[in-house]
Amino acid sequence: MTLGALSEKLRKRVTELRHDNRMHTKINAPLITIEIALGLTELAIDKSRPISPEEEHWFHESWNIINQLERTEWDDIIDLYRSLAFKMGERNWFRN
Repeated sequence: MTLGALSEKLRKRVTELRHDNRMHTKINAPLITIEIALGLTELAIDKSRPISPEEEHWFHESWNIINQLERTEWDDIIDLYRSLAFKMGERNWFRN
């Protein structure tokens, strides 16, 4: 799957999760983290802009994301998020 296709699929799943859980505020923090990573990815694709060292932490999965999504119908979002971070690293879009 291309980085663009992966980004679109992850964004679609996050949007579906937001819609289905719009009354639950506890799920928002992990989704915001993922959405920031998606935004940085889309900016990197559109502008051929590397991710700065200060922005890299948005691509490191946190326990909060796993805790909120693991063993739910949304746990594929975790795998998509991991794949996104892997593909960004694979393209050397993280500045060292």
